Amino acid sequence: MAFCGMLSLSASRNKVRRLLQKLIYSSTVQNIFAHSEHWKGHDVFQRQKDWTFIHSRAAVEELAKRFSTIVSTNVPGAEADQLLFEEMTQIALWGNATDLSLLTKLSLEDIQSLQGSEAIARNRRNIVADDTEELWEYLTGHVPGRVDIVLDNSGFEFFADLIYASYLLRRKLAATVRLHTKTFPWFVSDVTPRDVTATLDLLSSNQHFPNRPGIDDLIDMVKDDLKNGNLVVTSHPFWTTSLPFKALPEFAPDLMSDLRNSSAVIFKGDLNYRKLVNDGLWPFTTPFKSALGNLGNGSGLRVVALRTNKADVCVGIADEQKVRQLETEAPNSAWTKNGKYAVISFSDGS
Repeated sequence: MAFCGMLSLSASRNKVRRLLQKLIYSSTVQNIFAHSEHWKGHDVFQRQKDWTFIHSRAAVEELAKRFSTIVSTNVPGAEADQLLFEEMTQIALWGNATDLSLLTKLSLEDIQSLQGSEAIARNRRNIVADDTEELWEYLTGHVPGRVDIVLDNSGFEFFADLIYASYLLRRKLAATVRLHTKTFPWFVSDVTPRDVTATLDLLSSNQHFPNRPGIDDLIDMVKDDLKNGNLVVTSHPFWTTSLPFKALPEFAPDLMSDLRNSSAVIFKGDLNYRKLVNDGLWPFTTPFKSALGNLGNGSGLRVVALRTNKADVCVGIADEQKVRQLETEAPNSAWTKNGKYAVISFSDGS
C-alpha cells in the first residue's frame, strides 16, 4: 500500500513538474495577444523601439560609414587584423552608447599604421575583465564555424550587432552567424523577429537616415547574408523564461545540444550575463568559467559574454589588487552597476 502511495506521489510530482515546465514557457499577457483574433504577434513597445532607433541617426550614419570603409579595404598584417577585431568587438560591447562616446573612433589609417593600439588600450581600461585576446586566438585557431549571438536590446544596440555579425562573416571568423531573438518583447526593448525586418526597413528610409554612405552597403550585405543562409534569425522559448541559463540542459536540452555545435555563443547585455552566472553575488575574483557552473568546465559550450556592468554581480576580476583599484575609482562597487565599466569574458567549455 505504501509502495503504491509512493508511486502515486512520484507520478503526481512528475505531472506537476511537466505542468510547471509548460507554465514556465508561457506568459499570461502574451497568451492574451497570442489567442486574440487581431493582435497576434503585436509588440506594444514597437513604436517606442522604432522612435529610439530613428533618434540615434547620427551614431547609425557614422558607424555605417566607418564599417563600409573597413570592409572595402584590406587590412595588412596580423597585428592590424587583431586590432580591428578588438575595435569591432568593443563596438558590439558598448552598443548601447548611442553617441559612440565610449568607442575609440579609429580611422582605417589608424588601424593600418597600428597607431590605434594606444587608443584601444585606453578604452580597454574600463573593461574590468577582458578575454578579447583569448577569444581572438580561439577563433583564428579553428576552422570558421557557426557563431551564435543571443541578442539583448533593439535599436542602436541591435544595429551594432548587425555590424558585428557582418564583420565576423567578412573576416571569415564565422562561416554562419545565428541571431537569437526573443519570441516576444520580454523586457520592453528586447529584439524580436519583427525587429530585424523593422530595422532594415527603417534603415532603407531616406527620410529617417538621409546620409546614405555606408547604410545602403550594409543593407545589401545583411539582405544577401539572410538570403544565402549565412545570417539566420532564430528564436527559442527558453530565452523568455525566468530560468538561469544553467537550467538549459534540463529544460531545453534541444537548445543546449544545438549550441554545443557553435564555435562561440555570444551573450549580449547585462541580463543575459546575470542569467549566465546565476545572478549570484560571487567574489569578484571568481573565474568566469567557475561562475558558469554546468555551462563552464567540461560543458563543451564556448561562451562569450559582452556586458556593460549594470548590476551588482561581476566575476573574472584578475585579483584583489584590481578590485581595490576599482573601488578607489568608483567606491561602493559603483563600477559593477553604473554602466561605465564592462566585461568581455570567454570560456572555451573545456
